[in-house]
Amino acid sequence: MNLLSGSSSVPGVASIDSTFLINGILQTDILAQGIGVHVFCEPMSFSTIGNAFLAPSTTVAPPPSPDVFTTNDLTQRAMGTTVDADGANFTPAVLEFGVDVWRAGWNFINAYQFQWKTSQRELVLNELAADVSYFGSFADAEASGTSEVAIIEFVAAINAQYRAKGSTTIFLPVNFRRVGSVTASSPTTANTGVFHPTRDFDLAPVTWGGLRWQGYGCRGQMYRPIESPCFLERGIPIGMLFVVQDAVHQAQMLQAVTLNNEPLGINVSPDENLSDTTSGVGASTMLEQTLDTTPTLSPQTVNVSRQIFKGGILKLAIKIKGWEMPGGWKAYCETNMPQIMSASKSG
Repeated sequence: MNLLSGSSSVPGVASIDSTFLINGILQTDILAQGIGVHVFCEPMSFSTIGNAFLAPSTTVAPPPSPDVFTTNDLTQRAMGTTVDADGANFTPAVLEFGVDVWRAGWNFINAYQFQWKTSQRELVLNELAADVSYFGSFADAEASGTSEVAIIEFVAAINAQYRAKGSTTIFLPVNFRRVGSVTASSPTTANTGVFHPTRDFDLAPVTWGGLRWQGYGCRGQMYRPIESPCFLERGIPIGMLFVVQDAVHQAQMLQAVTLNNEPLGINVSPDENLSDTTSGVGASTMLEQTLDTTPTLSPQTVNVSRQIFKGGILKLAIKIKGWEMPGGWKAYCETNMPQIMSASKSG
């Protein structure tokens, strides 16, 4: 992974902010004394349940979004005719904000080796990213704690992002609670759910704070010092790369940042050998007592898999600490401090 590539975009990266006119190319000589690998995640995290619905292409009335529904509810169209009777366009879902970018950042610094090469093959640094990285602690800036947050604006932003990434589904927050079911006796015996409106899920418990980490090589600081100053010439690409060294951590990172939860898929099942619906076809399997005047016992089945919607921003930064050396200052140092310049050029 080369965040300092010469192009204005890096595969898999949403945007790049750079002080370089051309990313990765210095505009002036620099005498570097340290580098920083900085990781910033969201200062908050929360999770909430809901449902995934096929993203409409025009303005439509959304279907009710219950906290739970059964196969009987789908078959009897308890959520309306816009929801397929087989549930093909409507599945249980979970929305997470901030959680996955924390996971991604932590696994990233443990998955990659930070390499800094100068000249043709001089290796200035070759260390685990976790040892030279700095996790900005939002707990220091804002204090850690818990509270509640309105989820609607986060849901809207995540749905817009998913649409932009080509997702065929959007997230619907819960607005109905299932309280039970009734069984009609005419014209055929059919069990269907009973629901009531709710706003209990408008707010979600939120945790403020975040991960904190200062790599051992940074000695408790924001930058990893370089034992011998390194002279970087303008116009030459900066050879700072992240090279995979731990496939397990890399897999965990990819699972956290991908829409399809690579390699688990869009709808995540507890196990690869489980079907999408619980077993329950039988007179005495998972019985629910109905709300009828004369209650009956009705077997119920529910979905097993969940679609995971993810939101939040993960920022990675490579920073160079040192002095810019324009022509006059460079010439002065070469004349009056040759020992520094020769040492830095030789690595």
